[in-house]
Amino acid sequence: MYIPSIPIRSTLIIRLLACAFFCQYAAADDGPAAAPKFLFDAVPANSEGRIQQDQPGVSATPREGGMDVEVNADSGNYPGFSIVPVRGESWDLSPWGHVQASVTNTGDHRIRVHLRVDNAGPWQDNPWNTESVTFNPGETKFIKVIFGHQHGFRPGYKLDPSAVVRVMFFLDRSNRDRSFRVEDLVAGGPAGEKPPVDPSSVVVRPEGGVILGSGAKLEPAAVFEVKGGMRAQWGDGNKTLILEQAEGASGSLTVKPAMGVWNLGNHHEVIVTLRNTGDTAITPRVRVQSRGGATDTVSPPEPIEPGAESTVTASFVAPTPWVGVANPRQKHSGGKRGTGTPFQSDRTNGVVISLDNVPASVRAEVVSIVAAATPVEIPEWVGTRPPVDGDWTLTFEDNFEGTEIDLNTWNIYTRNFWDRRTHFTRDNTIVADGKLTLRYEQKTGFHNDNPEDDSPVARTNFASGYADTFGKWTQRYGYFEARMKLPAAPGLWPAFWMMPDRGQENGIWYRRQRTEDGGMEFDIMEHLTAWGPYRFNVAMHWDGYAENHRAIGSSNIYVPTDAEGFFTIGMLWTPGEVVYYGNGEEIGRWEHPRVANVQSYMILYMVSGGWANVPLDPSQLPSDFVIDYVRAWQRADLATPEDGPKENDGQPFSQH
Repeated sequence: MYIPSIPIRSTLIIRLLACAFFCQYAAADDGPAAAPKFLFDAVPANSEGRIQQDQPGVSATPREGGMDVEVNADSGNYPGFSIVPVRGESWDLSPWGHVQASVTNTGDHRIRVHLRVDNAGPWQDNPWNTESVTFNPGETKFIKVIFGHQHGFRPGYKLDPSAVVRVMFFLDRSNRDRSFRVEDLVAGGPAGEKPPVDPSSVVVRPEGGVILGSGAKLEPAAVFEVKGGMRAQWGDGNKTLILEQAEGASGSLTVKPAMGVWNLGNHHEVIVTLRNTGDTAITPRVRVQSRGGATDTVSPPEPIEPGAESTVTASFVAPTPWVGVANPRQKHSGGKRGTGTPFQSDRTNGVVISLDNVPASVRAEVVSIVAAATPVEIPEWVGTRPPVDGDWTLTFEDNFEGTEIDLNTWNIYTRNFWDRRTHFTRDNTIVADGKLTLRYEQKTGFHNDNPEDDSPVARTNFASGYADTFGKWTQRYGYFEARMKLPAAPGLWPAFWMMPDRGQENGIWYRRQRTEDGGMEFDIMEHLTAWGPYRFNVAMHWDGYAENHRAIGSSNIYVPTDAEGFFTIGMLWTPGEVVYYGNGEEIGRWEHPRVANVQSYMILYMVSGGWANVPLDPSQLPSDFVIDYVRAWQRADLATPEDGPKENDGQPFSQH
């Protein structure tokens, strides 16, 4: 329902008070700041903005000094309102660096208020910057959006401040009535303003993975901390660390970032080299820690003798495969304590070296600490059979020979439910050199190559490839495997996964693919490129995607790749059990009666986004998700007549 726009009223006193506040605030900024520009004004003749309300259940009413906002419980997703220019199509805010407002929670419940500043343009491109602040009842805070930054002042959409078309306030969905007050909405700060640096938010990638030792180029350099009986000092021009520990003592040394964290996502292990410069053998213990948790603690295979040098490798790979434990009180369940790993390589905050109860005084030198990615040798049998015994038959194999994808096996078009900025196109579903490549690039085109599609997402500025077997091949239970190489550009979301397909008799696609009534989404390998090429997510989702949605899985699965950058990931699905494999080794499992029991199909896709909140960087495109093969096996005692290929017309879009 459309509600006419209403000019916002204020008073000269409020304007002067707001200016006084802003001038005080601006004085703290680096460099000169222009006078504040009000986006709405007290005097109608001078009014810069007006309220635009087009969402039922939301009212924004001008009051003395600001506006009062009420949001009804039935107001839908992200209820809110906009402030738009009174004169012309946009504001020129180029003299300033941010937009800021004072907000007070006038309701009885905690709320999260979002402030968004928009340019014009296709909404699929997200042409805006936004920030969010949480308010307790009665609490007043400022919300500030710095142009070109969002979601915690991280670099975001490169907003053009000379062409701001609206400012929006909105809330999250809720089943409660809520209210808040907005005052002092101003543009201010110097043009080109940068957010203050929060030391905890600094992320550094060590060049070449070198944290300590010859070749270390960390800026800022690593620092160290000692505990217990350990003593340490810099050696060799701050390239190494000299350790000393008294007889009978225990202690530890932590080499850590000077601020923030290290992103070690391009690695799957840390190698610590130590030289024993004392008179007694030592057995150091090493672990790598992150904000999420630490790796397993490891020691060298043999004590390091006096005068000897040795390495200790702390792998990010979980020493014990993840085991899922469903909690009926939680929508998203995790793993059994002591299984899997909580370590997050992109948020590494220390390498810990410890010595316990040394029998005599010791002296040692930490020669180097280097994050590495040693290629692994994948067993020759991987890809030729499932990793467990049984009467198995190969039921699906595509090695992507030739120059075109087989449309009797795969669909290359579908709806995009995920990011709404990506269109799927035949041109980016590439078969060559015995590989399927899903290429993501900045390229304007029509979704599913259909220029007659008139939906809001029919034409986008980013293209990708896609492939699924919906309506063309399904199987219930069995072993499903793919050899894959992940893309590198940040902000991408590739996956190898499965969904239910109950067949033609169940009618249209969404009935066939329901995850209720025995259906389940299986995420065999779901990756966010922000994590680096060795970490991914395994998960199961069931009972829909609304209020009854349930899920279980782990986002900290690490699997090294071979010398070509490929790993082989598989899923064994049997009644009441799902087991995941990486390069032929078990990496996770979940045993539960709710495990799916309906026919399912395979999906290979890549869009942008995901939950890592890392923006897409077009300058690093194109980027490829490469699949060497996809195979499936069925065990004789699990086979059903419904398994296997389905009769189809070889079209690229199968009754979705």
